Amino acid sequence: MIRLGIIDIGSNSMRLVIAHIHEYGSFKIIEESKETIGLGKDMNSKGELNIIRMNKAISALYSFKHLCTYKNVTHIIPVATEAVRKASNQTEFLNRVKNELDMEIRVLSGKEEAYYAYLGTVNSIDFSEGLLVDIGGSSTELIWVKERYIKESISLPIGAINLTEKFSLSDSIDKYIESKLIKFILSYYNDVPWLKNLNNIQLIGIGGSIRNIARINQKKDNYPLNNLHNYKIKSNEVKEIYENIKCKDCNERKKIKGLSKDRADISLGPMAALLTLQKFIHSDELCISSNGIREGLIYEYILKDKIPLVNVLDFSLNNYISNLHIDKIYVMQIWTIIQKLYKGVKSLINASPENLYKILKTASLLYNCGINVSYYGRFKHSFYIISNSRINGLSHREQLISSYVAASQGKGTLKIQSDHYGNIINEEDIEIIEKLSVLLKISRNLHKMTDKNIDKIQCTLLQKEVIINITVPSKISFRLEDAYDFEKFFNRKLTLEIQ
Repeated sequence: MIRLGIIDIGSNSMRLVIAHIHEYGSFKIIEESKETIGLGKDMNSKGELNIIRMNKAISALYSFKHLCTYKNVTHIIPVATEAVRKASNQTEFLNRVKNELDMEIRVLSGKEEAYYAYLGTVNSIDFSEGLLVDIGGSSTELIWVKERYIKESISLPIGAINLTEKFSLSDSIDKYIESKLIKFILSYYNDVPWLKNLNNIQLIGIGGSIRNIARINQKKDNYPLNNLHNYKIKSNEVKEIYENIKCKDCNERKKIKGLSKDRADISLGPMAALLTLQKFIHSDELCISSNGIREGLIYEYILKDKIPLVNVLDFSLNNYISNLHIDKIYVMQIWTIIQKLYKGVKSLINASPENLYKILKTASLLYNCGINVSYYGRFKHSFYIISNSRINGLSHREQLISSYVAASQGKGTLKIQSDHYGNIINEEDIEIIEKLSVLLKISRNLHKMTDKNIDKIQCTLLQKEVIINITVPSKISFRLEDAYDFEKFFNRKLTLEIQ
């Protein structure tokens, strides 16, 4: 058994994540802990870490180490970023941690910090090209990704803490201070030659400051899913949040739903940095990555030379199959059958083939995961598990549709809560759910009768009819269920030809 503890010593917060690593490379997060220390705050004129904050950081590390011992962690990987990297008394801090805790901290360079943020994101979001922006307490990492590999990256010495301290951003600001702030941020962006050449590229935001923006937006819109990863925000919505916060003092900010109280005093600077970047590259949408350095270190440990992942969704689904103890052979057979049916009828489904493929695969492999909760009502449990999990490689819409397809496998008619999920799925999506649900039901029934002879299944689309041709053991008699629903949703008669 391998249990990995990753400790990230940031300029504002310190975090521990513990992952259980399985034999074949899948993993499961089993514990997280966070301490807001503000290690990058109150540094003196010599650039030294504040002694009181150093003591708090060491105390937090002691707690983290104790938790790792309690959770039987076999490997601890502690890393530190900009606050420790730039501190003139860095050696003193590292020696204290070594002597008092027998822990050796690896201080990441700006390039390494960007690299691990990239690893955590590229292996959990399906994209080919984009600009990653990781706004931390004392630095901002910009990573240009092309064809899923880093093309360029840079670490800029601007972050939530140092921007707040330099421009006194803890309370409301006037137009003069705002103008100076934006001009200061732009001076750094203008000095990055390759950044000027990026126009309307996909922007992916990383880090606690950016996650706060997403939480505020979700609370404002009553977003029904508790998931920030791969959440999309329009640039005008980011601006609206920024405009609302810049005129509030710290106490007023703490009342904003979604804004972390321990970030209220340092929230404005990173928002200004993000909004300025969006304008600089003419980006109209922000995608949120909940992954960063910690997850990047986990992926590095697991994948070694296999980074980046070729297929983000497949890795994530295999992870859930392992963690939820799903019979992989069985569900892969279901997936093989439904692909044959889908190939025959895909022209009758009005949606992107790529999106449908992802949805079908997810629903086929995870539809029965709710049985881990209870056999009775298992498909309703499957809905909850799939819709509330972080399935990498899917948009929130694709994930919710997959959840409904899985839940539709039970008896009775599933009521789709279009009023509750109306800002994610629409009427066209409901039609997709109905059609894919029928295909999955038919595939499950075909699996029962073919005695695993799944290669002998063909699906042919005719003008008024769909024919499924199968070869089955001679002693099996079969009545195709769900033919009525198929005809209802696909407007074709369904015929079964047995050989």
